[in-house]
Amino acid sequence: MRRSWRLRRTAVATAVAALAITTAPFLIWQGADGGPTFETRAASDIVVVGDSITARYDDVAGSPNQGWWSFVGRHARARVDTYAQSGSGYLRPGARCRGTTFAERTAALDRPAPAMFIIEGGRNDFAGCRDGRVTPASNAEIVTAVRGYLQLVDDSLPPSTRVIVMGPPWGPLQPVERVLVTSIVRQGADRHGFEFIDTTGTLPAENVLDGVHPNRAGNLAIARRVIAALG
Repeated sequence: MRRSWRLRRTAVATAVAALAITTAPFLIWQGADGGPTFETRAASDIVVVGDSITARYDDVAGSPNQGWWSFVGRHARARVDTYAQSGSGYLRPGARCRGTTFAERTAALDRPAPAMFIIEGGRNDFAGCRDGRVTPASNAEIVTAVRGYLQLVDDSLPPSTRVIVMGPPWGPLQPVERVLVTSIVRQGADRHGFEFIDTTGTLPAENVLDGVHPNRAGNLAIARRVIAALG
C-alpha cells in the first residue's frame, strides 16, 4: 500500500490534534532551557523504533542523557514508547551481531496502533552479520532490508497512524556511508508514501560524544528538526 500523508490529513486530524504538535517555538525544554515542564502525558502516544541514538538515552527532564525522543514527546505532551537497541538497524541485528533487527522487534507493531510511529535508524546498516560476525553489506542487502521493514510497517498499521521515517542521524564519521544509507532510507520512505525527515547537519563534531552518539546539544538538535517537520 502506498500511503500519502497529504491524502490522509483528514483521517488523522483527531490524532494529530491530540498530540498537540505545533509550529510554535520550542516551549518545553524542561526548565534547563528556560521553558515549562509538562509531566502529564496525553492519551495519544508515539512509538519509536531505533538504534543506539534512541536506546542510549532517557526520559528524565534536564538529564544530560535526555533523548531526542523525550524532547519530542514532552513537546507533544504524548507518551513515547521506544523499541530500540544499540548496534541494530533495518539489516543489522544489534551490537556484536546479538539482538534483533527492526523487523524482529514485533512488539512495536503487535500493540494498539499509536497516533505516530517513528523509525530512527540506518546508521549501522552499511554492515550486516554473517556467521555471527559483522561484514560489509551490499547495496542490494540494505535496500532489501529497508524495503522489507517499511512494507511490514505499512501492512501492520492503519492509515490513521502517521508514519515518520527519519534519515539516520549521523555524526562526522563515515560520511560516504552516510550518503549511501540515507539515500536508500529516503527512497524506501518515498516508495511507501511515508514522511521523511532529513537530519543532515544535526550532529556536527560539537554535538556528538564520540563521533557518533549525540550529547545533549545533539539530542536537542535532532528533536528540533523532528518537531519542525511535524508541524
